Amino acid sequence: MLKKILMVTIFTILAFTLAACGSSGTEAATTVENYLAALADKDDALLVSYICPDFEFQALLEFDSFSIVQTELKDVTCQVTDSQDGMTDVVCQGSIEATYGNELRSFDLSRRTYHLVEQNATWLVCGYDDAN
Repeated sequence: MLKKILMVTIFTILAFTLAACGSSGTEAATTVENYLAALADKDDALLVSYICPDFEFQALLEFDSFSIVQTELKDVTCQVTDSQDGMTDVVCQGSIEATYGNELRSFDLSRRTYHLVEQNATWLVCGYDDAN
């Protein structure tokens, strides 16, 4: 009987641990998706709510580059690729489509790895690396 109780307790702890890890990754990926939506929707106030203060200058430069063109997110999905000690990396699939006059440019999001940090139980985008 004691062995059975011990196994149920271990299983319950393991299930809660895995659930916590899964939701954390989902929340980080959702943060990047929300950041990209704010960028494409040209909502600077919302965009700033998803970023670290140290990343604000770079994020707003990118925001400005899209501010005078029509933009649309296409088929965006994001997932965590690495996570440890309150930091995580997220890679997305899809693109930002930007219309410059009659020219359509597609910005492939899979070429970036976004770096996030968890602050006060909230994930914030703190930068990214572009693939070569």
